[in-house]
Amino acid sequence: MIDLHFHVIPGIDDGPATVEDSLALCEAARAAGTETIVATPHLNWDYPHIDAVVIHTGLAQLNRVLKESSIGVRVRPGAEMALSRLPDVTDAEIGVLRLGAGPYVLVECPHHAGAEVGIRDALRVFAKREHRIVLAHPERSPTFRKHPQMLSALVGDGMLSCITARALTGDYGSSARAYAWEILEQGLVHAIASDAHDVSRRPPDLRPTLEQAGLEPGQIDYFIAEAPAAIIAGDPVPAPPRIVAPEPRRRMPNRRLARRWTRT
Repeated sequence: MIDLHFHVIPGIDDGPATVEDSLALCEAARAAGTETIVATPHLNWDYPHIDAVVIHTGLAQLNRVLKESSIGVRVRPGAEMALSRLPDVTDAEIGVLRLGAGPYVLVECPHHAGAEVGIRDALRVFAKREHRIVLAHPERSPTFRKHPQMLSALVGDGMLSCITARALTGDYGSSARAYAWEILEQGLVHAIASDAHDVSRRPPDLRPTLEQAGLEPGQIDYFIAEAPAAIIAGDPVPAPPRIVAPEPRRRMPNRRLARRWTRT
């Protein structure tokens, strides 16, 4: 099982603060069935100090500690890149921050409302730099929800999408939940990740969450094993399975709590 979107490197963004926190996250992920974690710290202007050197240094230190533990999780390189940061990052730097050292870059779908044309064109310009794109949590982006045809067009351009597991159970609000199921049913989702940050508020319970959401075992295996493995390897990604949203859909959690989880 592969978790493609995971904030695990300690002390650099809004993920774990300490090495001990990172180890607790890894242990919780392994208990939930995850064997491979792709570290995706934020590469955006909220954390201007983060670059490829910071990420790889932190990842190397974490893997050294993990090697001495008995947790049994492998952590691979990556980053969650904001569109606003991409023009200022070189292709060489982006090249060493691809998901699992494969050919794909995880690009964050913006949380703020924005112009559909501007976001779409920025993604297409970036794609012309010969980077393959996985779109992170489009279901949590107001612009993608307002313009549902945009994701279909970008997938038609060859981009992939990765949604957050807990969006399917309502943890990010009703709008994100509804759109997540909608794009699943349309075959526009190619991977599902935890976007874990800690062991309590945003935990790495990927498979259990998808089971709670009502996905079938074969469907779960596609989204957290088969397709992520192809993404990392650069192999052709198989077509997504046919999904029919369960009815009645799961009860929404506390809305105030859901709003607290809207940010990445």
